Amino acid sequence: MSEQTRQRKTTGRRRRRLRRFVGAGLFYAAIALVLLVVLLPYGWMVSGSFKTSVELQGADVTRPGLEPTWIPRTFTLENYQNVNRTVRMLDYFEHSLMISGGTMLIATALAFLAAYALSRFAFPGRHVYVVSVLSTQMLPGILFLIPYFILFTWINRSFGVQLRDTYPGMILTYTSFALPFSIVMLRTFLDTIPKELDEQAQIDGASRLRTLFSVIFPLARPGLAAVGIYAFIMGWNEVLFASVLTGRNTRTVAIGLLEYITAQEARWTGMMAASVLVTIPVVVLFTLMQRYIVEGLVAGATKG
Repeated sequence: MSEQTRQRKTTGRRRRRLRRFVGAGLFYAAIALVLLVVLLPYGWMVSGSFKTSVELQGADVTRPGLEPTWIPRTFTLENYQNVNRTVRMLDYFEHSLMISGGTMLIATALAFLAAYALSRFAFPGRHVYVVSVLSTQMLPGILFLIPYFILFTWINRSFGVQLRDTYPGMILTYTSFALPFSIVMLRTFLDTIPKELDEQAQIDGASRLRTLFSVIFPLARPGLAAVGIYAFIMGWNEVLFASVLTGRNTRTVAIGLLEYITAQEARWTGMMAASVLVTIPVVVLFTLMQRYIVEGLVAGATKG
């Protein structure tokens, strides 16, 4: 091998290493930028929750000594101690847990059964049903607000069943919104599970129902986790329908946070402390189910 050939190969390897290095650097720089944009407001919220109202609201970039700072000048836990005194946040927290938890369980169960039927059975109208389900996601949620309110009122007047300002009514509402996407995502995930497993289980004498819960259900846990988290967050963060369909008995934390702002004052430090507490259930769920969520989303995204 000539000297020129060796030099060209060495130069080519160096260029490839340089391209990989630059590509990796740009990739991690993009990740760092996204994390900065996402975490910067949250970090300011956490910092503000430990400040006094005077410090937070009196900060002025034009006045020396009053510039906003990340580290509180006067560290206090008073905002957390008083989080339930000015606003009934603990009650709202309980309401949100009941509504979001119920939505998660019911939406996941119904989506699992519907997705299994779409994945394993070929029946007339299957593709039309899938398209119809997906088409509901193209409409803004506010279009359904008045129809839901009228429907709840009609049910109450006709049958004496109260749905507004009740747990069943809110769970029914959020489940109907979470189901379309949950069904499609779970169907895509179940398509990755070989149908031969169903056939083998039935050859061994298992019924279709036993096959569903003994064979398919354990394998579908990543997809179920992703769907469950999606349904929980939808019920936890939703504001529009909660502002109309809830009342004193079912008001959620998303609406409760707005009560820190009144016509007389805005209690920003209390709102920040309450907002930090509100994020805890979602963070805990993501932490506990992170592996399943990633597996479920990746499996569904790579199908086909």
